[in-house]
Amino acid sequence: MTLRMIQVGLGMHGFGVAKAFVAQSPDFKFAGVAEINPDRLNACAEELGVAAANRYTDYNEAFRSCEADAVFVTAASPYHYAICKAALEQGLHVLVEKPFVVDMAEACELVDLAERQGRVLMVSQNYRYINAVRSLKAAIAEAGKPMFADVQFCYDHFGKDYQQTMPNFMLLEMAVHHIDMVRFLFDANIRNVSGHTWNVEGSMYSGHPNVQARMELENGMPVFYLGSLVSKGLATPWEGEWRIQCEHGSVHLADLGQGYGVYVVDAEQNRRFVPYHEGPLPSGKESIHGVLAEFAASIAGGKAPSTSGRDNLQTLATLFAIGDSSSKGAVVAPASYIATR
Repeated sequence: MTLRMIQVGLGMHGFGVAKAFVAQSPDFKFAGVAEINPDRLNACAEELGVAAANRYTDYNEAFRSCEADAVFVTAASPYHYAICKAALEQGLHVLVEKPFVVDMAEACELVDLAERQGRVLMVSQNYRYINAVRSLKAAIAEAGKPMFADVQFCYDHFGKDYQQTMPNFMLLEMAVHHIDMVRFLFDANIRNVSGHTWNVEGSMYSGHPNVQARMELENGMPVFYLGSLVSKGLATPWEGEWRIQCEHGSVHLADLGQGYGVYVVDAEQNRRFVPYHEGPLPSGKESIHGVLAEFAASIAGGKAPSTSGRDNLQTLATLFAIGDSSSKGAVVAPASYIATR
């Protein structure tokens, strides 16, 4: 059965997602689109083939008027909470771009609301659906017990207007991918964090675009993270560069001479390379294609998606814990941020 989707937010990212993923999905068709800018709304909707009657500048009107099953929220992150809440109250299933929301109490509220309404609430943590990440997880499982992980991400990013004023910009807008990858790769939540965030002179950001953190998983394994969105010079790929030290060797997501991908290095320094494009997911199921497929399956089958709102509370709590650890100069437990019924 093809499900009817309302997409809210047709900015540069939102329209790209609509065109490359939602419009190509075998599971969804557009019931309507909502975008506050009427000129952009009409231009994007025309290209997407959405009829004039199903174009809205007010998402509340779209939720009331459209015959729809689900909503995909691709608006800017400060608006996620209000849009998700309105959609859930209207009885619609919700898929929302990361970060879930920008306030922990609001995230907990939405998770409770979705469960009371009996609706699927899913966060689009699309890095879990990238072949390089899936291949990295498989390689870790074969390399013996993981001992520690080291992760680095560096990029020079020109932030959107709202991002330039966010207090936790790097954490919420970018590190959210890498922290969620940690939880996915090791099938574990993060027990405590010690973090440091900072800005640099001349930065366009009022918040902190640099993050350094030590995380301890539930099993005691340490993970070391360094991320920056104001790093000129050599950039890492968006997924970052990873070294996982294991019992019988090391596993890497990096370019160790044969292109970016997964490398397994044994105790005798023998390397095995798994190219980026070789992985368990066909191209039609990678990235947001995979997110949409799991969202549809969850609606149809009643099983919570792997990146449900409830699951994502653990990722979101870790981000806020790192920020608070920096400001307080203390070790912080992410679990203390989660309070739901």
